[in-house]
Amino acid sequence: MKQTRTGLLVLALAALLALALAAPAGAAKAQRKAQAAQPAPPKVTGIKVLEFGIYTSTVQSREKSPTIADGIKDRARDFKLVRKSTLVDARLGTSIGMKYVLRGAPKGASVPIEVAVRHPEMVNPETREAMTRSTATFERVIGQPEHAVWSFDTPEGLVPGEYVIELLFEGQVMVQKEFRVAVRR
Repeated sequence: MKQTRTGLLVLALAALLALALAAPAGAAKAQRKAQAAQPAPPKVTGIKVLEFGIYTSTVQSREKSPTIADGIKDRARDFKLVRKSTLVDARLGTSIGMKYVLRGAPKGASVPIEVAVRHPEMVNPETREAMTRSTATFERVIGQPEHAVWSFDTPEGLVPGEYVIELLFEGQVMVQKEFRVAVRR
């Protein structure tokens, strides 16, 4: 009888050990299944430039920005392409840029897009820092036409030279457009 109890105890311990070892594997499988059920984060796979050149627009809001050389970050709407060109005679109020659409998935998802502009040296009026690159981040929608525009808003920001507008997703340059700017006073 003692042997039978010992045998039963060994069997019971073996069964408990088997359950304990199977539980983490089962939990890992359940976790993988739950992760697979979650939608993948939005991903931009490319950017298609629809048009570029000189624009007019209506400014919705304006705020000061230490990351932009002329110190101004605009949010605008009602963009209209005035002339398709990369050669620009700029004066106060001139805007250069591009209309584009984000490619990726899922369509309709909102993603942060960094707009960076490489430009001739300018001094930010607030920080007094000399800058050759300005940046701002905007929420954009995959599959929806959007605009990236640089405006010559101040006399100090009206500097001739090469301007390169870049669109970045997760730190990677997805597209860029170069403009040669002359200044008309």
